[in-house]
Amino acid sequence: MEQFSSTRHDHRVKGPYLVGEDTPPDLVVTGGRVTPHPGLPGYWCKWAPTEDGSAIQWNEEEKFYEADMWMAYLIDTFLKPGATVARQLADPVAEWIYPADFAQFTFDHVVNGVIEAEGEEPEDRWRIEVRDNIVHIVQQTVQPSYDEISPAELGDWGDGEWERFVALTRHNITFLVHGGQRQEVDPAC
Repeated sequence: MEQFSSTRHDHRVKGPYLVGEDTPPDLVVTGGRVTPHPGLPGYWCKWAPTEDGSAIQWNEEEKFYEADMWMAYLIDTFLKPGATVARQLADPVAEWIYPADFAQFTFDHVVNGVIEAEGEEPEDRWRIEVRDNIVHIVQQTVQPSYDEISPAELGDWGDGEWERFVALTRHNITFLVHGGQRQEVDPAC
């Protein structure tokens, strides 16, 4: 997993698990550009194992986009009982390369923990909560899109538009990460 966190995850013919600098030149180019491998949240996973391997932590490199989605991906793909890679090792996808290190994976982990996170803006704060391999996000502030309020330029908004914006701003909204998607959770459930 350490190599996985330091590898750019381009769409490759040989699959999504290639790691390190010596990856074969098998990039899939779509529309003149290389995209992340399908099913991956992006190019860079910045979760890495701690030195003793007992936990997962942010590798503290640059900004971490889609941290919640990457956490769910790691759990579903490499860590939990019945993980994707465990199934694929028993029935490999043709042409994909599976690193030899996968033989050491136990696929028996249960992940629990809380990560407090913040963006560049004061209202951009959230918490990632993992409970028994299920990833939840608690977004402290969820603002409506400006277009929901008015198509006018922000500088042209009056008191009415700003009051509506504030009224539609929600707080402490919980989302569940499932199947590569964020789904809002009804607080009554």
